[in-house]
Order: sequence, then C-alpha cells, then structure tokens
Amino acid sequence: MSPLAKGGRRRPRSHRRIRTSPLDQPWLYLLLGGMALALYAWPVWHGLTGPKVTVSVSTASPEAEALLTRDFDMARASEVLSRKPHLAFLLSVWTALVLTLGVTGLVLAARAIRRRRLVTLFRYRPKLRRFWSLREAARIALLVGLGAALLPFAYVSLTAWGVPGLTDAHLRSLITTLLVEGLLVLIVWAFASTKALKPSTLLGLSARTRRGAIAAGLIGYVAIFPWVFGLLWVIIRTCQQLGIQPPLEPIHELLLLDERRVVLWTTVALACVVGPLVEELFFRGVVFVAVRKHTSRLVAMLISGGLFSAMHTNFLGFLPILILGCLLADLYERTGSLLAPIAVHMLHNTLLVGVGLTMKAVLFG
Repeated sequence: MSPLAKGGRRRPRSHRRIRTSPLDQPWLYLLLGGMALALYAWPVWHGLTGPKVTVSVSTASPEAEALLTRDFDMARASEVLSRKPHLAFLLSVWTALVLTLGVTGLVLAARAIRRRRLVTLFRYRPKLRRFWSLREAARIALLVGLGAALLPFAYVSLTAWGVPGLTDAHLRSLITTLLVEGLLVLIVWAFASTKALKPSTLLGLSARTRRGAIAAGLIGYVAIFPWVFGLLWVIIRTCQQLGIQPPLEPIHELLLLDERRVVLWTTVALACVVGPLVEELFFRGVVFVAVRKHTSRLVAMLISGGLFSAMHTNFLGFLPILILGCLLADLYERTGSLLAPIAVHMLHNTLLVGVGLTMKAVLFG
C-alpha cells in the first residue's frame, strides 16, 4: 500500500514522544554533589565538626521515659483500666483483632499445605509493567540523598535568621521527614512525566484492578501475619535474654516520648498514610521494577525488601520488615497495581501505631 494517504498527504508515523528534563542533565548532579561536598568539607578543613544546631528536646514525662527501660508497673496498669473503661474496651478490640489475624493466617497456611499450594505461590503470570530502569532508580535515590544531605545546612541558616521550631529535635525530625518524602514524590513525578504516560497507567492504579488488588493484598497480609509477628516476638525475647536494648526508631520516639498533640497527630498521619504512599511509590513502584528487569522475581524481592528494611534503621525488626517488603513486592507484580502494597502497608502501620499508643495509655495513663 502506498505510504501516501488520500489527497496526496503522507501519513504521520506514530511514535512515542520522549520529553527531555533537567533531571537528565549531568550538571544538576555535579552541582548538588559539589555543594554537599563543599559544605561538609568546609567545617572539617577549619577544624570544626559540621553544622550545629542547638537542640532543646521537649521534656517527656517520667512514665514515657520508663517506656525505654521496660520499667512497667502492671499494678498501675490495672488501676488505669479500672478507671478508664474505654481503654479496656480499646485494648480488647486490638487483642481480638491480633488474635483473629493470627488464627486466620495459621488456617490459611494449613490449607495451603494440605492442598500442596505452597509450591505454586510464585507460579503466576506477572502483570507488572516495567517502565523504570536501574539508571532512573539510582538517579532518584541520588537526588533525594543529596537533598537530605543539604537539609542540616538549611536548618543552620534558618536558625540564624530566627526561624522558630528548628531547635526542637522532634519538630525538626517531623519537618525533615515531610521534606524528604515530598522531595521524593516530586522527583519520581518529574521522571514519570518524561515518559509521556499517565500517572495512573505508570503506577498501575487503573480502576478496573482496584478491588481485586486490595483483596489480594489483604489476603496476603493475613497469610504472613502470624509468621512475621512470631519472628518479631522471638527476636525480642532473644534480645531481652541477652540484655540487648535496641534504640527506638525516630518515628517511634515521636509517638511514645512526645506528649504534644500536634506532634502526635502529625506523626500518626505520616506513619499511617503519607509514609506508606511514598514508600510504596519508590521501593515497589520504582526500585522493585528496575531491579526486576534484570533479575529473577525472588532476587528483586529480596533486594527491594532489603533496602526497604534497611531504611527503617532498626536491626531488631530487619527480618520481619524484609518479609513484609517481599510480600509487598510480590503483591505488586501479582496484581500490577500499587493499591495492593499500599493497602497492606497502611493496615500494618495502623495496627502497630494503634497497639503502641493503646499500650502507652494503659501502662502510663
């Protein structure tokens, strides 16, 4: 057939339009890297220790400080429950939910073993669309890391100009978390915009997979629940026997040691909503996809899950978080939608935060 269409006009060839972006330019990385290197090298060259901010940590109650030493007064806890029946009801709800999830997970595992379905868990046709490359994932991580490295110097400058709140360690931790996660979303969005694809298509957020993805995620979470928390219990008991006192993660410190409502509710929103959205966008939506293009499913799950677990800076929960990260990656590839890992991540964090805050109120209320 002639390439000329009716009327003598040549038909335009269909092709994907590739947009250029400043994020593809080497000068941006050299500029940010040079700034960070110069700012960190300058105090060392002059015999200083780096950017300093005078910190005044908010005073926590003695009960909250006792939480770190596991110095619990069970008699007082019983007295609190008798005075506050709503806490007793809430504790009963959480207990019933945890037991239900544990028993249901064991039943699902027993059924899978009886029907010999464990060997077929990874035998499915992947629905993952692999848009991201290792180069893009590395660039995103590099830009976010450079941005985070420059934040201490921004705090020093703003503190010198008299901006309030930056001398409080807990408020500064919240601000840092919000800025880093916001920067991560913006950078991922900027890279995605160069692919000439809709964000819903790029992230697998189509409406037709919404219900099935969330259902698959919840079933998967229930299935691994008893094993994840059982492993965590064994690790905690082992550390107690060995006299090991692991440090709290920054977000746990905010939840358990800071009594201010604004800090508490902002931390809850970060842990239960913002954090799962941003972390799934990067670790599953970008990192897992990029690694999966070059390795097997299991290797990609372990690499993305290991990075996800290491990001939490908690050696006590490394293995349980690694297992959770592998499940989230498997759900993403199985369903082709980020809704599945996002739903599971939100549920998991909400459960941990809810139980933790309830125990804090019961033991030290």
